[in-house]
Amino acid sequence: MSQYDAYKRTIRQTASPRDVEYRLLAQVTAALIKAKEVRESSGRDPRRMAQMMDALNWNNQVWDAFVEDVGTEGNMLPRELRAAIVSLGIWVTRETNLVPSGDGDIDALISVNRAIMRGLNPGLAAREEAGSQTQAVVREETI
Repeated sequence: MSQYDAYKRTIRQTASPRDVEYRLLAQVTAALIKAKEVRESSGRDPRRMAQMMDALNWNNQVWDAFVEDVGTEGNMLPRELRAAIVSLGIWVTRETNLVPSGDGDIDALISVNRAIMRGLNPGLAAREEAGSQTQAVVREETI
């Protein structure tokens, strides 16, 4: 089962769509962060590059699902927001396709996801970012 299928299955559960989208973006963003670390440390090891590609493909699938969702009849988001999501989805696809050659920016993909997460749940996103910054400081201090 692909992550896209998992998204569709999860959305049918009891959580609000915003919560489901937030959690999904948190998971895929964590995978992108790990992919960035893999890219920086792997050289060209095919297995590690496959891990990076899996994360990039998953992120693309998530954004494809968002674009598809905002294009469906009955979507209640304002027209301008739906158009912005479609534009971001197109950009995510283009940027993702550039990453394997070294021309794309994983950090930019991570930043976009985090910005959307802040919009979906501002309080939780701020707490998670503060927690990840604290973890980064602790890691740097232990090195």
